[in-house]
Amino acid sequence: MEQVDFYLLGPVDDAGKLKVACRIANKAHERGMKIYMQTGDQQQSRFLDSLLWTFSQESFVPHALREPGMDWRKFPIQIGPGNSGVEDLDLLISLQAEVPIDAAKYKRIADFIVDNAEQKQLGRVRFRYYRENGIEPKIHQL
Repeated sequence: MEQVDFYLLGPVDDAGKLKVACRIANKAHERGMKIYMQTGDQQQSRFLDSLLWTFSQESFVPHALREPGMDWRKFPIQIGPGNSGVEDLDLLISLQAEVPIDAAKYKRIADFIVDNAEQKQLGRVRFRYYRENGIEPKIHQL
């Protein structure tokens, strides 16, 4: 793991957080990165899949719900709960409450903290984990 970026969001709902994740995925895709958007469950994965089609009128973000053996050249942004199963990803966009089990294998991780007591506490646990494992997370106030 080379870099962890924490995006501090205001008091937004899940849809607001996912829209920010879509913007980050779009920018990373424009830079030619392979991206896995790790969700908390299948329902969130399906919602994010739909949102990536509609969040911006100016861009097309090639993506798909993750399936084993899926070609990253066709779908450079893949979405799903749990492990990506891939070793050479450029960016993990983590939308989970916990630190990803396989966090150490990703080059870069984007994480989000929503401005509410529960989310802040969960974010502090993730932040502390990265710091204790030798990565000083970067903070982005949005």
